[in-house]
Amino acid sequence: MGREIIDEYVRLQFPGIFLRPLSPYGFAIKTKFYAAYDVEKWLDFYFDGLEYIIELNRKGTPFKELYASTILTKMLTPFEPGYVDLMSPAGIGISAVVYNYDGDVYASDEARMLAEMGDKTFRIGNVHTNNYHEIFASDALLDPIEQSFAGSAPMCSECAFEPYCGADPVFHMATQRDFVGLKTRSAFCHRNMAIFKRLISLMEDSPATRELFLEWAN
Repeated sequence: MGREIIDEYVRLQFPGIFLRPLSPYGFAIKTKFYAAYDVEKWLDFYFDGLEYIIELNRKGTPFKELYASTILTKMLTPFEPGYVDLMSPAGIGISAVVYNYDGDVYASDEARMLAEMGDKTFRIGNVHTNNYHEIFASDALLDPIEQSFAGSAPMCSECAFEPYCGADPVFHMATQRDFVGLKTRSAFCHRNMAIFKRLISLMEDSPATRELFLEWAN
């Protein structure tokens, strides 16, 4: 199925695709799809799609996988791509903020989706009742940002991939009821470590793939 989706993007002349996992909040949970689609199944889907995209490039069709491109920018350049889920401390409220139809302000769109499920942990204020300072200096924002610094988080601080990774307190609150989460049980951690390892091994195994990844990173 992944290859057919990629073919359709190519046919419509899109320059790339962002192969995303399902999120543990919002519509995916309500439709029961999330429980049937675990990390291993998604990684199989992702790696098959990535291999196919590399193959397309080898055959002369320029096309990019955008999540890999974001990670490769962090790996191979001195630049920060600004992707919220791969920032440390977390990018919530720093690189993203949203407000809802009722004026409630959330630290990210994922935080807003979590609120729609009844959990308003990341509600940081309301545009009708709070001023700028009250919203962005609220404990609801500062606490998860402070706790999500990967350089001091248990297990993250000792991880070789920490410079490439980030923190996602909204994901971990949704799945483990904690801003940081236990990394041995974290789908976020499992998924990203698998991708980091695969990207590095692909570059080690093929000079042509390494050149392609350098193009994606830049």
